[in-house]
Amino acid sequence: EIKKETLLFVNSVTGIKGLLKVKKYITERRSMVSYKNVLPELFFNKLLATISANTFPWYFQENTIDVSESKNNFMFTHMLAAVDPTILEDSPMEEKSGWFKTFEPIQYFINKEFKIKKLMRMKLNLYTNQQLKIKHESHVDYPTKINQGIKTAIFNFTSCNGGTNINNKIVKSEANELHIFDNEVKHFGIVQTDTPVRMVLNINWK
Repeated sequence: EIKKETLLFVNSVTGIKGLLKVKKYITERRSMVSYKNVLPELFFNKLLATISANTFPWYFQENTIDVSESKNNFMFTHMLAAVDPTILEDSPMEEKSGWFKTFEPIQYFINKEFKIKKLMRMKLNLYTNQQLKIKHESHVDYPTKINQGIKTAIFNFTSCNGGTNINNKIVKSEANELHIFDNEVKHFGIVQTDTPVRMVLNINWK
């Protein structure tokens, strides 16, 4: 069972020692762990400026997942890197974007707490304000039959009234916060109504 202290936010300004204080509380496999102020301010602002620029490419995605959904469940994405989901064990990770190197250092902050043996995917998502708190389709990032040992992380770039429902718990979107949970835990995005866009980075690894 995971203790409540796990959900306390950890400030990266305190360094690795601050993160290690949380590790001893992580005992339950399906738990979610949250961290606040994950990236140094200078690095965070650099990434935010990158994806906010009118030169950064975003690509329209009609649905959250490959099923019939509401027409309002669209978003814009940018795939940074991924492995072939049909052959996860043998497939090497491929860089899908020239921007991958810019975002790659995030995994080293995660690796302080959760050892990353194999990075499987890094994908940016952008939700536009539709004046409605639209709930996207509940899903897992990888199918159940191949999801053993996979971790999912959601890193927020935007503070807004949107967020993510993780295992029936609504987690509000706060900039520079990271939420980590097991891949088999279902989750879905909630569209914001108080900012023009909400931008997040989705990361998967084993």
